[in-house]
Amino acid sequence: ARIAIEGDFMSTERFELAVDVPANCERLVVGDVADLPSDFRHFAVILSAEDFAAARVFGVEISQADRQGTAPSTLAGRIAEALDWVSENAEPDTVTAIARLATGRGGAQTDQMIEAMLPAIEDCHDCADFILVPLLWSRIRQADGIAPALLARIDAAILGYRYWMDEPGNDVQWYFSENHALLFHTAAYLAGDLFPDSRFVRSGRLGRAQSAVGAERVRAWLDHFEAWEMAEFNSAPYFPIDLKGLSALYGLAPDADIKARAGAAIVRLFRIVAASAHQGVLTGAQGRSYEHTLRAGRTLELSALGRLAWGQGAFGRRYHALPQIALCLRDHGLTLPEELAAEACLAAGSAHEWTFAQGQDRFAKLYHHKTRDHAMGSAAGYRWHQWGYQETVLHARLGDNADAQVWINHPGELIHSGYARPSYWGGSATLPRVHQYRDLAILDFKGHPGQPDLTHAWFPTTAFDDFAIDGRVATARGGSGLVLIKGSSALEWVRLGPTADHELRLAGHTGRWIVRLGSVNAHGDLDAFARRFAAMELAEEADGTIVLDDPDYGRVRCKADGTTEAEGRVIDPATFTVEGHLARLVDGPVTSG
Repeated sequence: ARIAIEGDFMSTERFELAVDVPANCERLVVGDVADLPSDFRHFAVILSAEDFAAARVFGVEISQADRQGTAPSTLAGRIAEALDWVSENAEPDTVTAIARLATGRGGAQTDQMIEAMLPAIEDCHDCADFILVPLLWSRIRQADGIAPALLARIDAAILGYRYWMDEPGNDVQWYFSENHALLFHTAAYLAGDLFPDSRFVRSGRLGRAQSAVGAERVRAWLDHFEAWEMAEFNSAPYFPIDLKGLSALYGLAPDADIKARAGAAIVRLFRIVAASAHQGVLTGAQGRSYEHTLRAGRTLELSALGRLAWGQGAFGRRYHALPQIALCLRDHGLTLPEELAAEACLAAGSAHEWTFAQGQDRFAKLYHHKTRDHAMGSAAGYRWHQWGYQETVLHARLGDNADAQVWINHPGELIHSGYARPSYWGGSATLPRVHQYRDLAILDFKGHPGQPDLTHAWFPTTAFDDFAIDGRVATARGGSGLVLIKGSSALEWVRLGPTADHELRLAGHTGRWIVRLGSVNAHGDLDAFARRFAAMELAEEADGTIVLDDPDYGRVRCKADGTTEAEGRVIDPATFTVEGHLARLVDGPVTSG
């Protein structure tokens, strides 16, 4: 057996192993987890004998959680912890180089990290802007820790780079999303200011003119962000990339107005994460998601940023913004509101309902409800029954185990760990109609012919403390959190393959799901919870209203205009604002009025 261990499509690491497979072997021992690279990894396994070979890809998250322990109690301690962890454990790249240079770890090893990344910038590879911005940080703030010969090559790469699509060039850089735009403009602004009297090869401008163009575009980007925020709404992989650009502006911008606006944007993004996080881990609908960001709980960069900010979370191996945010906090006067820790990690007995909107003209309306024991977020009235992209429109989590999570989608392809958009888990081929009221949600799928003939739920039985699957109903407990999932027909529990014991399927292009969260304190054990909620059924009225009776909330009406009515309240997505509204509610069963 040949086994290739690979990261996501932006990772630079690949490891290969060879294992002899004896006759009748049913289990391959790859190695000790402590010896394997952390983060979500694809294990591409090829079994071969003479002229025959069979291949399969398995997605696995590896976390070095045992080595991390509890986060330091002080912010200063957590800043030092983050910089040390990245310096010694992160994938070698220009982001890691920042942490190393800022903690006195410059030298040949750090220079090699930078040197290995330079060809992507020199040749204008896709995502070279992600590499260049942290390189500019090191060049501007930490140049004395870099070898002179390498500095000369860095300077040539900066002057020779293509900073926007209006500059001459022929490459495959992606200019057409907001996170890339921010990084391109940030790089042009800062690079031009670094070399005001030098000629930039592609644009032909002197540096001061290049910086002025970049500054104008940065301000325009901030105008749009302040009005509408993230088009890639609430998206776990894109918060850190926006924070990469914003923290570079905060730490390096020569103009006070840009620095101040970048700082306010950083605080806003942390506030959004805190409101949608459950025990420090982002939980909620996302505008762009991938298998490697959904299935990873502990090693996502947002988890590390949560550990830095409020002491809840864990470290992985790949980063965009963590060292820059840490240095903004340590050296450049950035402060995060103290109350965000309480928002991100609720105390027992409290519940939050968070509604907000993101994207041009508020195209994504987002609803989120959480308690100490569980959380669930959804996209309200979002493109029902239209062809999807990478949106995850419902996401839930239980207890303190980051892996104890649930989401439901219509796969865009049937290849496990594929790269289609939407993929098997990242997004939906056809988006469902979704309604949520507090701990209750319904999903109504109506797929198109030619698309995969199933919808499915991520249901990781190995991460739950208890679970049961019986016909149309599946229940699980994670810590004190409970979840019930009910399909419109019998659920298939997948027992073989890459998602064995982690997937529930509902056959057909059309199908309906009910999701109900609860807690042991409010509803008793798993059996009592099932007895209370398993009888719920959906009915549709002539005007398209979907109705069900919830034992806690009473009659819940999910109307065709996107509104949801329960307990005398109306949840109307049309009223959701970019600023958002956070309501503090009572945890546990409630009755009308």
